[in-house]
Amino acid sequence: MKKLIKNIRYSLISRLILLLLVTTVALLVVVRISTLAIMNNQFKNNILPHIFEYQRYIEREIGSPPNIKRAKAIALRTGATIHIRGASINWSSDSRPFHPYDIEFKEHHDDEDELKHGESDHVRYLMSDRGDHKIYIGFARRPERHGEGLIALCLIIGIVYLCYRGIRSLFRPIETIRLGVQKMGEGELDHRIEIKRKDELGELAATVNTMAEDIEGMLNSKREMLLAISHELRSPLTRSRVSAELIDDDTIRKNLSSDMKEMEQLITELLESEKLNQRHAQLNRSPVVVNKLIETLLTETFSHDEIQTDLRAESVEMELDEPRIRLLVKNLLTNAVRHNRPEQGNIVISTVSQQDSIQITVSDCGIGIEPEHLPHITEPFYRPDPSRQRKTGGYGLGLYLCRMITEAHGGVLKIESEVGQGTRVQVSLTT
Repeated sequence: MKKLIKNIRYSLISRLILLLLVTTVALLVVVRISTLAIMNNQFKNNILPHIFEYQRYIEREIGSPPNIKRAKAIALRTGATIHIRGASINWSSDSRPFHPYDIEFKEHHDDEDELKHGESDHVRYLMSDRGDHKIYIGFARRPERHGEGLIALCLIIGIVYLCYRGIRSLFRPIETIRLGVQKMGEGELDHRIEIKRKDELGELAATVNTMAEDIEGMLNSKREMLLAISHELRSPLTRSRVSAELIDDDTIRKNLSSDMKEMEQLITELLESEKLNQRHAQLNRSPVVVNKLIETLLTETFSHDEIQTDLRAESVEMELDEPRIRLLVKNLLTNAVRHNRPEQGNIVISTVSQQDSIQITVSDCGIGIEPEHLPHITEPFYRPDPSRQRKTGGYGLGLYLCRMITEAHGGVLKIESEVGQGTRVQVSLTT
């Protein structure tokens, strides 16, 4: 029941049908109440006096004392049932039992007489008291037919169903627009919504297509500009590195080389993050033994750092983009080395395999990250330290690039940190 209510609240068509149904029922109730009120008023003011006049005419025809022969002729001629009750007479034109004391009569006063009327078993009775006898005149009413109510219900259901089909046909383009927008949101900015209708929904689809074209154009322009700048920077940077090697002063040469290496790393991260900043980015997957990749990286890049290993994934092999996974692990370890406090403990990298997934965890004993910064730490160029001094390290692209690589592989990156205790980064990759 809860699921049905949720679906009705979610579906625009269902809410329109429900609104239509409620409106129809309300109108029927109002019409019926109004009709009954009008009919009752019409019956009381216009019809009932004529009925009583007819009653007096029949009574005069029957006479006083009652003439049974005349009463029988009137009953045959008019189709009414006549019952006469008195001390010396008990006659009925109908053979069925008649119990006047079970009928609740309502009084009607006029200038000539006091008359009464009541109803029982779909028969309306007129009663007049003539002293030593009473005359009851009955007019059979058409009984209610339950079949007519069933037919009316079926007609209402049919009308509601036709309305549902019509409204569904009218709003069918909404689903097409929704799917189109979903594809655009997934990165298919070249997708266009095809709706051949000249109404508000067709105009909405055209507007969404125009918006997608504008967004695609802006993103392409931004991407091309960024890639062009990054590529153009590589050439002078390479020449500068060669020139720096010719400087005699060791201190100046080392500082310049360090700055250029940092700039080159920034350019590499910018290019890589821009390539991955598309949901349909292609990965060059190949069989990779994660433990072996980590051991090689530790030997080649982090041989002078105190890093403990707990590689329990053994020889687990996965289909991964090896250069990017290598960059992911390198960035995590670089962050850990930069922020770790050796006096508090060592950096630990561990791997664990669980059925169809593998987890890579890097922990350090650094100063930790404030809770308010954790939700934003993987955003591009976000740094908890606003001063951006070199000693704080990086430009805020490392963890962003780690997240992009993880998500490109369909994985999840999770960061836990406690101020004064350190930070723990866990990457879950699915086979």
